[in-house]
Amino acid sequence: MRTLLRLVVPVLALGGGFAAVSLSGGCGGSAPAPAPATVRGKVTFNGQPIVGGLVVFSPDPQRGGRGKPACAETGPDGTFALQLDGSAHIPAGWYRVSLLPAPALPDPLAPFPAQLARPDRSGLEREVTGGKDHVFEFAVATTD
Repeated sequence: MRTLLRLVVPVLALGGGFAAVSLSGGCGGSAPAPAPATVRGKVTFNGQPIVGGLVVFSPDPQRGGRGKPACAETGPDGTFALQLDGSAHIPAGWYRVSLLPAPALPDPLAPFPAQLARPDRSGLEREVTGGKDHVFEFAVATTD
């Protein structure tokens, strides 16, 4: 009888532990992460496209965002397509956006707003919803 108990008790304990782990991971566990999305758009300054500028989407820590920023350089027509680690797939969530002008602005006499270069001061925020192709346009203008 003692030998039987020595064999049965460990097997029952392992079975109970396996059942607890299976239930917590399968039914009623945390929801799966939302599908990644794509983000593209256009940046203009005083109506002219920003060529060779930089667009950065930084996860918003106040809204639960974590991870690396996604970024893109603007093309000849001011368009951009964000990438993160070489992929066009961006995690869903809220982002703070920063815009940096190209070395040569389309309107050299008008100063590009310096606060736009910092995600915590730009005032630009966007939500990226999982599984969608987002198009965001940023029309920057000087204020007189």
